Amino acid sequence: MSSSSIYQCNVYFGLDVARASDILYGGYFEHRLSSSAQLSLYHQRVKYDDIRLETGNYSFPIIARGCTPSDIICIGFMAHGGDMARYNTVPIGSNEIQIYPEGTELLYQSSGPSRWIIYGVPRTIFLQAMLAYSGQDILLSKENIVSLKLPEGCIDRLLKQTNEVFTIAQNCPKSGHRKETLKQSLEQLLATYSQVICDAMLESSIEKKSSVSQRHNNLILDSEYFVMSCDDVSASLINIAQRTGYSLRALELIFRNSVGMSPGKWFLNLRLNGTLRDLLMATPMSTVSGIATRWGFQHLSRFSEQYRKAFGEYPSHTLNRSKKRDKLVFSERELDSQIKL
Repeated sequence: MSSSSIYQCNVYFGLDVARASDILYGGYFEHRLSSSAQLSLYHQRVKYDDIRLETGNYSFPIIARGCTPSDIICIGFMAHGGDMARYNTVPIGSNEIQIYPEGTELLYQSSGPSRWIIYGVPRTIFLQAMLAYSGQDILLSKENIVSLKLPEGCIDRLLKQTNEVFTIAQNCPKSGHRKETLKQSLEQLLATYSQVICDAMLESSIEKKSSVSQRHNNLILDSEYFVMSCDDVSASLINIAQRTGYSLRALELIFRNSVGMSPGKWFLNLRLNGTLRDLLMATPMSTVSGIATRWGFQHLSRFSEQYRKAFGEYPSHTLNRSKKRDKLVFSERELDSQIKL
């Protein structure tokens, strides 16, 4: 059976970044924006059989919430901006690499420009590679994220090989030689990942992350689920406090320490971004009032002003632009069908 390879490159500008949910093949993430200033996301993907290599380069602060693919483990590190980034409210240290089990629920947050790298590989393939390198059976958790401190230079080595893979996939012609070159570069990358992770785990370089951070991340996640499951998405902080068993003061401190904003601002941002995504994906029958009401905004004039302050334009402008784009796409498809006839 012949091997299959895919190279994809997508660039998103402005509010269209909120449409980029497919940043990990087989997973799902929603991007939450806090402004419309200088927004760009440059995303690359290489897929070769069951191996996936992806990178996302953000020019702006970002919150991304979602789930990693259910059929592979994901190994991630920061190419830059790691000092401003967190995963599940935990700060990412310098020269750290994270191993995410299959189907991990993940909150990624960066307070400035950043670039992440994710290497996705089936668990069995990676365990075999580590066994071939170390001669030992090394277990990887199926439930918990593992963070490893790597020696100086290892991240640079991984980043160099990663960039080489993307260059090969992007520039080489689609031929048998190109596939063979890509296959060899990915095999070298697998060997490097297995070596640096084996060495770190055998030297007990696992970073002990605070159990408090894990509890706080679970609290934030549970609170979001509660809000989204309510008939009234604008559930008050008192409702959230009663649900979680924390006082309002405790909630305030936890959110500020964990995600850098108050719970009120966090949930307002969640709801505003929900309306933004719905407006960007609007149907011909969609209305601003219908979408706003669905996300718990009862006072439309106040909502419009909150939306404008967050995203730099009124919701009606976003909706009109989306409908115009859909009409253009429909017209192009109709023209193509006529040409084929």
